[in-house]
Amino acid sequence: MINAIIGEVVEVNEQEVVLRTSIGLEFSLIISNQNVSRLSNLRKEEVRLLTSLQVREDSMLLYGFVDDEERQLFLELIKVSGIGPRQAMKILSGSQVRAFIKALDSNDVKFLSSIPGIGPKTAQKIVLALRGKIVLTEGDEIVGGGGGLLDPTYNDLVVALCDMGYDRRQVVTTLKQLLDTKKESLEGLGSREKEELLFKFMIIGLG
Repeated sequence: MINAIIGEVVEVNEQEVVLRTSIGLEFSLIISNQNVSRLSNLRKEEVRLLTSLQVREDSMLLYGFVDDEERQLFLELIKVSGIGPRQAMKILSGSQVRAFIKALDSNDVKFLSSIPGIGPKTAQKIVLALRGKIVLTEGDEIVGGGGGLLDPTYNDLVVALCDMGYDRRQVVTTLKQLLDTKKESLEGLGSREKEELLFKFMIIGLG
């Protein structure tokens, strides 16, 4: 897998940047409109872009991202039924990553629907598909998604507690803390037993 490309910014066009590496190879990467303006100011400078290679029957396209948060959201979006890489990049072009996730946290379908590439039905589909999978903690850390910062095994637990009325950001923050502090108690338990014990700890921790 190509995790990242380090190279000199040769050319920046609409939704595309060309990087020339130290070995003389040039790579064309599809980027969000927001990064077009950022990279346009870095012509002839060396940058590092994270990547995602998307292979289709008739094409192999390389997508570029300035940070892992942007790539995480992209990778989660393309898991949603009906959203392909191009549409996911269009969504990233129309919204800041943290603003998008905050809207996801609060089920703000109206905000999500206002982003180019997303209508009301798609916004609802995104909320249902990504609910509990990628959130901001109380410290504004992005958790979940492609980065694997939160084991997807616990997605159902997060969703269940959110359905009970608990704040998603608080749920994820508390769960992360418990996974660190209760390692000994959880060690050796099966997945179901572990989830049941965590649920009890969570109810106590969330007050």
